[in-house]
Amino acid sequence: MIGFIKGILREKDFDNIVVETGGIGFQIFVTNSCMANMPNIDEEVKIYTYMHVREDEMTLYGFVSPEEKRLFMQLITVSGVGSKTAIQILSAERMGAIVNSIINEDTSVIAGCKGIGKKIAERIILELKDKIKPFDYIIPNEPINIGTNENLEDAVVVLTSLGLTKNDATKRAREVMSSTDSAETIVAKVLHDMGNV
Repeated sequence: MIGFIKGILREKDFDNIVVETGGIGFQIFVTNSCMANMPNIDEEVKIYTYMHVREDEMTLYGFVSPEEKRLFMQLITVSGVGSKTAIQILSAERMGAIVNSIINEDTSVIAGCKGIGKKIAERIILELKDKIKPFDYIIPNEPINIGTNENLEDAVVVLTSLGLTKNDATKRAREVMSSTDSAETIVAKVLHDMGNV
């Protein structure tokens, strides 16, 4: 699996780019946000990638950040959602809007993407609403309304009082929490995960 490619940007089309590295030009299909962040031709670029392999083809998909790639990987776990559909969704809406729609069980955002119907939107929300960890998708300029900032902060205060560093407490809390967890639930999950309960 190719995690990312770093090289020289040689071509840009409306939905794909060519990056040269090691004397090889890799054609990579990208999201709109990824394309918008591409440098000029013949400049260096780093792009996070996913390789889709079938019997008759191998296709590289590219993303502007690990967070965008992570959301893509979540989307393609949904039955009936392939790589092309996931790219369509990520290209049509901001990542924050997609995550918010899943958390809030709002089908209108995803169903509003070109070529994506309400049934697919409902399936995505049904299969991902309990798997999405909102803090995994927070990047600059991508606001995500998780409604749990205060709960996270309260949990971190408790965990640091128990001897964890703030960074470790925050990291552990984000790994186990869901969007509806109270501070007490987050603390309990962290302690359980650490083997203390």
